[in-house]
Formats: sequence, structure tokens, C-alpha cells
Amino acid sequence: MKLRNNRRINPFHSKLLLTLIIIIASSYQIPLFSQETLSVGRSYRSLAMGNTGVASANDSAALYYNPAILANITGWWLDYAAYTVEASTGFSTLESAPMLAYPIFPYINREGINNLLKETFLSKDNPYLRASAGINLSINISERGWTIAGSQMYESVMTTIDDGATIYQRDDMVEKIGLSIPIGLGQLVLGITGNRITRRVAADATTDTIPDWGGRYSGTGYDIGLLYRMANQARITLGFVAQNYGGITLGDSGMVEEQTMAFGMSTNHEFGIFKLTVAADIREIGSTAAKTNTLHAGAELGIFPNSTGGSYLTYRTGFNQGYFTQGVEINLFNHYLIVGYTQYSEEVGTGTEKVESQRAIAYLSLGL
Repeated sequence: MKLRNNRRINPFHSKLLLTLIIIIASSYQIPLFSQETLSVGRSYRSLAMGNTGVASANDSAALYYNPAILANITGWWLDYAAYTVEASTGFSTLESAPMLAYPIFPYINREGINNLLKETFLSKDNPYLRASAGINLSINISERGWTIAGSQMYESVMTTIDDGATIYQRDDMVEKIGLSIPIGLGQLVLGITGNRITRRVAADATTDTIPDWGGRYSGTGYDIGLLYRMANQARITLGFVAQNYGGITLGDSGMVEEQTMAFGMSTNHEFGIFKLTVAADIREIGSTAAKTNTLHAGAELGIFPNSTGGSYLTYRTGFNQGYFTQGVEINLFNHYLIVGYTQYSEEVGTGTEKVESQRAIAYLSLGL
């Protein structure tokens, strides 16, 4: 994905903004916690940067963070093999691979944990496994920021809920079609995404035979996003998004993908062989969940930027609700092959209890 927002200015502004964000993020106190809200389409890049992206996303998951940011794309871009596997601390490759992988397309396990692997899964503290595979296409129509994009993604999640009393498994197919619409000369951008989610869930007591899958249910909805690209020397970008506007009800299952709102800011500069992106998001604005208005902040340092908007070698770091995150990426042949790795933590405590779930993500993408 090639972006327009690469600017060459004095890096002092980025360093100052990064310092302020890190101070705020490290001292920020979240007054109330709940078990994790499982969202779809989370990016390994964004999670390495503290789960920011409303104003800074630039990878295949940009459509899942803010459709207005599609305006930053130039040319066209196809990601035809995007694979992500993720595991919480304690899982070895030999333990997690049978639960995540499958030999038939889309090559991720959509049938759940079998009873032979149940004991291994439950032996881990706060077990969490996720795998996804998808295809993404973005086409820029005009330099002002008219861009259309589409995504189809399969995602499987395996975890525990109810303080570890229930094994929860979810199988999703998510389809998105998005459009960015520049207003005036393109400093302000409106983004709209149409969403369709097809889901089935298995939620079984840890003492039960698993999995007991329910039926597949579908629902449709849309996202609305805004992007404001400042023309001052600091070149700050502001973003706002309302995802699943009004909520997405999945058939008559009673399952609802809740509306959530987020605000973000970022700055993106190049100096010499380096490219620096600094970002901060406030998420879960207006959410009915107990975990609301959560702060996320991060930075990305790329070496040898390429024409896709990425860099040949990238290091990322940040704070996800106060927990440290980091990741690395190798981007070869101008996006034809991307390999990434991320370490981050998620808050999974209930009530006012703080419980950290440490996780690692591996990513492989083939693109054009």
C-alpha cells in the first residue's frame, strides 16, 4: 500500500510528540476493567504500535481501522495471501499448530479445539489462540483521495470466559467494501464501509465434550470514518471512526457486534534512510462495555522506505492500555513478501482487577 503522507520535515516534532505520548500512556490509569472485547481484523502492525490505527493504519487491515484512511493510498494494491497466527504465552509451536492450522483452504482451523487437545489448551494461563486468512484489494481512483477497497477474511478465535469456566470459540467470515471520499481539495476525507459478518460460536463448560457449535448467523452494517490531514509544519493527521454503526445483529441468534467509536492522531515523516510514524488512539468511546475510553500509543521506525508506504526493515513499539508492545517486520520486493512478528499484552481482568495476557503474533503476506 503506497501512501501519500510521507513528508520530509524536521524530526524534532516527531520526537517531541512521541515523548509526550509515552509519558501519557505510561501514567494513564484505566478506572474499570472487563474481560476482553473480541474485535475482528486486528492488525499485527497496529498491535505492535499499542493497537493504534485510526489515523495511522497503512497495511492490509487499514479497512478495519478507519475507511477514510484509504485516501492515503496511491496506485493499486493486492494482498492475496495474508495469514496471521497468534498465541498467548505458554503455547509452544507444536501445541498451537494443530489448533490453528488446517491443510485445506483457507488453511486455518475453523472446526475448533478437539477433545484430544482440550487438556493442553486448558493447562495455559488465560489461553488465547487466533488465526486469520484473507485477501484484500485497494484501488486509488484520483490523487485527491478517491479510493475503493474490499476485503474477505476468515478468522477463528479460541479462549476462555467466565473466569476460565467456559471455553469460547468463534468462527467468522468477514466481508468489507469501503470507499474514501475527499471533501474539497482532500484535506478532509469521509470514509464509508459496508460490512457483512457470518459467525458461529461454541461456548462450552470446561467439563463438557467440545465443541458444540451453534448455527451460522449473518448480519450487515457499516462503518463511518473521518480523516483530517493538517497542512502545517507538524503534518498531524486526525482520525475518527464509528465502527458497526448502530450495532450489527447476527440473525436471530441474539449475538450483536457492538458499535464502537475511536479517535486517533498520527504524524509521519521521512529523514534520510529513516521513516518515523508516531500515533495515539482513544478507543471504546461510548461503549456499553465496562472497559471504555482506553488509551493506546505507539511509534514505528522504518529503515529504507519503499514505494508501498512501508520500509524494508521496521521496528515498532507502544503501549496498549499501559502494557508494553513491540514488533518487527521485513518487507521485501516492494510488498511482494512481508514477514512480521509482534509481542503485545491485553487486559483480561474482571471488575477492577488487572490481569495481563501476554501474546505473540506471526504474520505472512504475499502481495502485488
